[in-house]
Amino acid sequence: MLTVKDNQKSLKEQLQDLLLHAEDKYPELIRSAKTLDKNHGRLEEREIFALATHNTTLQFQGVKQIARLRRKREVIKTGKVQEEEIFLITDIDHIHLDVQGFMHLKRDYWQIENKLHYRKDFVFGEDRSTIRVRYGPQNMSALRNFAVSLLMANNIDNVKRCVDNMRYDSASQLHQSFLHAA
Repeated sequence: MLTVKDNQKSLKEQLQDLLLHAEDKYPELIRSAKTLDKNHGRLEEREIFALATHNTTLQFQGVKQIARLRRKREVIKTGKVQEEEIFLITDIDHIHLDVQGFMHLKRDYWQIENKLHYRKDFVFGEDRSTIRVRYGPQNMSALRNFAVSLLMANNIDNVKRCVDNMRYDSASQLHQSFLHAA
């Protein structure tokens, strides 16, 4: 499954047009599901509308389903509301992936993505990075991904503690080397 972003303008417009056309002319072809969750001091409502793309004019090869996912989050304490609409495509047909499965697949992806991003930002300060030139940001992101993956592959659950210990050990070893050299 892929999220269609704003930098894919023509594909996003095709998806919007196709879903609008189906909603207007063939609403029986649209499958939908809705969830409401209350977690972490937020009330989150998700609604997904999915459409099988066989016999459509979608100009993107291999896509078998498209979906529009609307999310509305409200911070319970402050009442602040945030709304978002995204479009999704998949090569899994509607027989093997129903609309609820579509929504769960997207949520599972975000859980994995959030855990990785949290580790990369919390441990390696990715969001504070000042590297902005050429391929520097992509290269550093790849190195951070590699470091986190390597630690996790070695059954290191607490990545932060491990990296902090390595920093401390490296600093003390470097300090000792400096003293012996002087």
